[in-house]
Amino acid sequence: MIATHLHFLLTAALVAILPSTGLAQTLPADCSAATAPTQPVAISVGGVKFTPRSIKLRSAGGVKTGDEEFDTYQLSLRSEDDLSPPLEADVTVMVLKGQRIDGRVFRRLPTKDRDRQPSASQRQRELEVQGWSFKNRPAKTDFSHAEHIGSLRLEFGQRKGAVISGSIYLCVAKGQTTMFNKTPTKEESYAVGTFQARVE
Repeated sequence: MIATHLHFLLTAALVAILPSTGLAQTLPADCSAATAPTQPVAISVGGVKFTPRSIKLRSAGGVKTGDEEFDTYQLSLRSEDDLSPPLEADVTVMVLKGQRIDGRVFRRLPTKDRDRQPSASQRQRELEVQGWSFKNRPAKTDFSHAEHIGSLRLEFGQRKGAVISGSIYLCVAKGQTTMFNKTPTKEESYAVGTFQARVE
């Protein structure tokens, strides 16, 4: 009895002092309205977790709609510094041509209603978050805005040289189905935490 009690106390003490490898809290229903936890970014692709070894921000070209032009940027978080890594999460955002993303907040609401999403301009309905995706290439699985509902709050700080800081709260709830897969997803997908991205 005493030994069991001591074992319980020892286990509790170890749990208290060891760093957590998972999220410290349950994902909110709407991550676009929440503040990302202050922790190094952690990612899960349908339950397969990884810490990105490569975080980059690059220009993704431009778009012209009516008489307005836009610049797009892609933030990629990869398990390896490779064009086709085993695990990956990415987000593509848009701003009016010539604007910087430094100091800006980009949001995607947990709805498929395009008219409710934040726009990159007041005149056009081009969304400030063009898309997001998660990929697990070995398992041949992916989750994206095209078929799943997710919510996002992506904040950028000011760049210093070739590096820009930021935080991300991208959440995709479990239990979703798609047109081609009627089996509900069993695990959440997420990218949560702070990062330093190399600007290319």
